[in-house]
Amino acid sequence: MTYARFLGLFVVLPIVFLAVRYRKTLTARSLAPLGLLLLVVYVATTPWDNLAVKWGLWGFDPERIWGIKLGYLPLEEYLFFGLQTLLVGLWARARLSRVVSP
Repeated sequence: MTYARFLGLFVVLPIVFLAVRYRKTLTARSLAPLGLLLLVVYVATTPWDNLAVKWGLWGFDPERIWGIKLGYLPLEEYLFFGLQTLLVGLWARARLSRVVSP
């Protein structure tokens, strides 16, 4: 399975489900904290992942990625940072909205 297919099946589809399911409660204001969190995730994760790949701690099979790299990381890895953060953020928001009154 390619990295992109994995992202599509196991990250993008659940994001779409959550976005459709909770579309009435998703506003720019309610998603603003998630935007800040995405910034933190990219700033914190990008250097570490690039160094880990550079040092050979892990790598990416060229047959399973698109071939577009930014630094030492394939584009799919950057997409994973953001999409995974979005998925967990939307899921947490959905869970919290059930117990915390607006």
